[in-house]
Amino acid sequence: MLPLDAESDAAEAQESSQRMAPEHLSDTAIADAIVHAVQAVPGVLGMGQGLFAKAATFGPGKRVQGIVIQHPTADSLSIETHVILEEASFSKAYSEISGSDASSRTGTTPILLRFTDQVRAAVTQTLEHLGLPVSTVVDVTIDDIR
Repeated sequence: MLPLDAESDAAEAQESSQRMAPEHLSDTAIADAIVHAVQAVPGVLGMGQGLFAKAATFGPGKRVQGIVIQHPTADSLSIETHVILEEASFSKAYSEISGSDASSRTGTTPILLRFTDQVRAAVTQTLEHLGLPVSTVVDVTIDDIR
């Protein structure tokens, strides 16, 4: 026989898990939000389509280019983000680094890594805003520089 307060404990646990779990979001809704955030990153010209296979998230009657969402386990996500960088932004960042003296360049982050870090941060912030798992793997691929 259960204790009298077992029902209230179960109700509290269920209510607390409902508060912590995000609303059910489709993969295309998640991908749309990520695309919106990534395109706001300075230097990103657009979303790539993938180099060897189509990089997109597919849903009923919809395709979101540049984002591939996978579910390795029930409670985790893996996001592939394919971007096209703007050549002018890349050239400007390169000239800023090459214009500095050699001694200050030894500790700098490579230019492409800076861009990918900014894109990865935008994706991570979007996922946190949506209430999705923080332990998500985010891969960034630069498909082109135009």
